[in-house]
Amino acid sequence: MRSGMRECGFGLLLSAVYSVSCPAGPASGAETAPQLPKVVLLGDSARLGYAPLVARRLAGKATIVSPASDGGDSAALLRQIEQLAIRENPAVVHFSCGLRDLSRSRATGRHQVEAAEYQANLEQLATRLQKETSAAVVFATATPILDERHAGRKEECDVAEADIQRYNSAAVSVMNRCAVPVNDLHWVVQHGGVEKLLDADGVHCTSAGNALLAEAVADSLLRQLAIRAIARHFRGHAHGRATAEAVARYWKAQAERDAQVPPAFKRLPVPPLPIPANADEWNQHRPEVFKAVLQSLGDRPPRPSPQRTRLVAREIRRGYTLERVNIDNGVDSQVTALVLIPDHRRTPAPAILWLHSSTPDKNHLLIPNENGGDDSLADAFTRAGYVVMAPDAYSYGDRDESIPGGPMEAYRLAIPGSYRLAEDSMVKFNLWFGRTHWGMMVRDDQIALDYLCGRPEVDKARIGATGMSMGSTRSWWLAAVDDRIAAAVGVACLTRYQNLIAHGELRAHGPYYFVYGLLKHFDTEGVLSLIAPRPFLALTGDMDRGSPADGIEILAERAGGVYRAIGAGERFKSIVYQDTGHVYSAEMRAEMLAWFNRWLGSPAKDSP
Repeated sequence: MRSGMRECGFGLLLSAVYSVSCPAGPASGAETAPQLPKVVLLGDSARLGYAPLVARRLAGKATIVSPASDGGDSAALLRQIEQLAIRENPAVVHFSCGLRDLSRSRATGRHQVEAAEYQANLEQLATRLQKETSAAVVFATATPILDERHAGRKEECDVAEADIQRYNSAAVSVMNRCAVPVNDLHWVVQHGGVEKLLDADGVHCTSAGNALLAEAVADSLLRQLAIRAIARHFRGHAHGRATAEAVARYWKAQAERDAQVPPAFKRLPVPPLPIPANADEWNQHRPEVFKAVLQSLGDRPPRPSPQRTRLVAREIRRGYTLERVNIDNGVDSQVTALVLIPDHRRTPAPAILWLHSSTPDKNHLLIPNENGGDDSLADAFTRAGYVVMAPDAYSYGDRDESIPGGPMEAYRLAIPGSYRLAEDSMVKFNLWFGRTHWGMMVRDDQIALDYLCGRPEVDKARIGATGMSMGSTRSWWLAAVDDRIAAAVGVACLTRYQNLIAHGELRAHGPYYFVYGLLKHFDTEGVLSLIAPRPFLALTGDMDRGSPADGIEILAERAGGVYRAIGAGERFKSIVYQDTGHVYSAEMRAEMLAWFNRWLGSPAKDSP
């Protein structure tokens, strides 16, 4: 409590600290789960409403530590931060304060903590948490006030929505300077409907409001935990050229594998894709190629129209706003996705549909020192002015348990090979319905594209698709079957199937990768040719075992031949990097960004 002022209370004050431990599964009777990451929730009385619900949502995924009392104003929280958070050695700290700070004495007209002091306290809190812990730090805005409802209570201290907005704005400014993401709980309540989500006091949430806040907080926490896990998984991975010793080992191993492949698998009876003489000839032949490619994906149910979507959460980050969206895929699950909206852009802006690989999920987009750069791809794209959408594929990210076996077959990054178990289940399930798992993945990416095209911030004529590894293949298959993709870049995966088989490398790809009967018609040059005349760039290492270099040469010759035949030769480009494996290098990132800037138009030049 500040000297000379009475503290204004809006919630029950207790003294104890409680820990909600989430057991590993329903059969576990343990009181604690020390193997789980620890999350500390700090904040005012709003937190008391959602904290128990967050603990239930994170059961088996995190141990939630939350004070059983209202955290007080920012000055009080600063005095207690070592005891409440730093000593806990948490993986994530999610904190909020502001409601008590902005409470104003009716007698003196003064706020409990004036805005300038509030900002200084927040900066100290953020700095201490960043320097004295290894935790990811998230700040949450104060929830709205209904002035008329609260004024009827005639308490000694008053709070007002105008002050809520002013203090929230001040907090966002501080957190942007400190590079701390802001979980916009104020937006959650506003978006859900203030009148129905606030209680009779005009300050606290109803049970329905607390449920929405808990969902948004759990979403933010799971994102931070995923980012930590992915960054730890990829730490130390190579991102550039291989050493001379590694190069020699690679080619020696390939020669040994080649020698073991039976001759029959090196001479497969696959019809060649005819290269047309001109655009007219291609226009006549293209419908047959398109039909064969679509048939290879199996029976795909119609996409939902109109879409059923729901915004789950919103984060304010330095340079952009992040939204978490659920899109009903009309069959068996929600397509969960991130949408990033740059702060500085012209509307409508060009957009990138970023498609993750087979190892992490959509959150890989947010991680620095990955994907060929020191900064995250999220920062690189939004700084350039692109709107970005990143959907989870089946069995990944927030969809990890939306599979036939549920959590017992879910993909866990910490368990090597577990993604294969999840994929096996989906492949088998879809076969019974005449579908392919890959076809359903491409369908979901089209559902994400449907959503992206409907966003008011997006110029739907300027949407690019890109990704690495599985994300690369997702991008060029999507571009092949959906001409709303105006340009595509595939990084570290451009596979010609005959060459993959001839080198004995079918095992280099998971079960998701395979389709019906494509090789009865042609190889993947048929898929790539459907992208023409829209721009396509492939960036691949010559030591990428899932994309044999001799196959890439043939794809460049044949798919590139279609581009040249229709007068679009400059729109097809394949770069093969020498002595380079399955990596995303800085050179690849630079080429990717330059390609989109060239063919989608530089959004930076469009910015006001």
